[in-house]
Amino acid sequence: MERADTPDRASAVRQMISIRDVLRRVPISRSTLERKVKEGTFPKMYSIAPMRVGFFLDEVLQWQADLIQNEIRPAEPLRVLVRGRS
Repeated sequence: MERADTPDRASAVRQMISIRDVLRRVPISRSTLERKVKEGTFPKMYSIAPMRVGFFLDEVLQWQADLIQNEIRPAEPLRVLVRGRS
């Protein structure tokens, strides 16, 4: 039986991060994150234990890269508030 820490198997294992780690990387609230997951506009969360979910780090990083490249657009247009104007 091959051990999990051999180079071939270790490279195939995808790193998971907690919802807390995701919220440190992405400046949104937990409720917004859960809504985005439900809408399908954010990577899926996976149940890893009772009362514990995780995300694949590579999927979150790809979502960020897509966001930067404007492949993911916000559902609402951004509003810029300018002081002194009505």
